[in-house]
Order: sequence, then structure tokens, then C-alpha cells
Amino acid sequence: MALLQGNLFSAVLGRQVSYNVIMPHDVCEEPSWGYPVLYLLHARGDDRNSWLTRSNIERYACERGIAVVMPDCGSGIYCDTKFGDKQLTFIIEELPEKLGNMLRLSYTRENTFVGGVSMGGYGAIKCALLSPERFAGCIAISPVTEISAYVQYTAEQGELAMWQGVFGGELSIPRDDDLYILADNVSSFIHISPKIYLACGKKDELYAQNIRFKNHLDSRHVDFTFEQANAGHEWSFWDVAIQYGMNAIIPSGR
Repeated sequence: MALLQGNLFSAVLGRQVSYNVIMPHDVCEEPSWGYPVLYLLHARGDDRNSWLTRSNIERYACERGIAVVMPDCGSGIYCDTKFGDKQLTFIIEELPEKLGNMLRLSYTRENTFVGGVSMGGYGAIKCALLSPERFAGCIAISPVTEISAYVQYTAEQGELAMWQGVFGGELSIPRDDDLYILADNVSSFIHISPKIYLACGKKDELYAQNIRFKNHLDSRHVDFTFEQANAGHEWSFWDVAIQYGMNAIIPSGR
């Protein structure tokens, strides 16, 4: 296993982006077909190091023989903003292209996965549902699933200016940022629907909205697994859940 740390210039963001990559073997030994890869997103307020310092993701990646890419996404909102900061486009298109070329990460759908926790879980679901032709599976742990309610609540708690910078003064949520609408859309293309692993603790303040989203996925016949535990919004649960998520969406033999 090798841990790589670096920076790349993002044309769509217009700035340098830091990243960590776990490679399951020495980088001189990568297979010609490309490593299977999990793009793993952090929560708001965290950074590219959060998964490394607060979970055992290095060991899980090594056991699975899968590369894990952890970009530093700043505030971690995972949206293409109204005023041009294309964070989602960076995650879905530019990051896989640039790191894939450098590290021979797989481009094939069956070997490409996305995951995240909290707001990163929201970003992961959005990536998978917006681009089911790119991602075979998604791990969403304690995710924000009702973005409109989340924006309204946090705006009232003092974050109005930040959200206006994302969605404009009226805080109008685009259809592509609404997970319920995206789930409706992807259910129409069930032959390429990504497999979703959804997990949330019963003590988590996001638990009720996760249950509602689970029920919506079920009503739309989206392929998903839901697991819950007697836990809150905390890393002790997330470290366990990422293992279960990898087992659920990544075929054995990777």
C-alpha cells in the first residue's frame, strides 16, 4: 500500500486542490487496466485528511485492493454554485480524468465508486444519481438527504450569506441538487441505476430524513441497502459503516 499526497490545478475551479490517494500496491506495480477506485468525500468542516486520521480506511482499502481518492473540497457543499464554483463538476469529471491519467485509476463504470459522510454523503448520492453511467455504487453515511430543509435551517442559524453564494439570493434549489428528484430520474433508467448503501444512526439528528429518503428510494425501486445502529453523528459509527458500505457495493475479488 502507498499513501500519496499532492495538489492539482483545477481548471473548472480555477485553483489548486489538495488530495490524498491510497494505492493498494506500490505505484510502480499498477495494473494496465487500472485500479478500481472509490472517490471518498468529507463532511463540511473537514478536509482531505479526515478519513485518514479518524477512520481505518487505509486498512480497508488495502484489504479490498482498491484505490481511495480523498480530495480537499473546502466547505464541502458539493454543488455547482450559481456564481460559477463548479465543485460537483470537479468531482464527477475533472478529478477522475486528471488522477486517472496520473495513477492509472479505472475509468470503467463497474470499477468506479463514490462515497462520503454527512454533507459528503449528500455529495456522493448526488454524484451517483446524476451520473449513473460513471458510478456503479455509492456509500452514503449519515448523509444530508433533504437539502432544501438543511439550507433553510442553517441559513436561519447564521449561514444565509454562504448559501446565497451557492444558490442565489432567493435560495432556489436547482433540480440537480435535489436528491428526491434525482432518485425519480434514475429510476427511469433502472438498467444503469447505481447500487446505494445508506446508513444512519438512530441518535443522529439526520435520522428522520434518512428514513424518509430510504422510503422514497424503495418506492422508486432503486437498488439500495439501508442499515442503522444505536449511534449518533460520530466517527465511531462511520468507521464501521464504511466497511459495511464497501462490502455492500464493491464486488468481492476487487
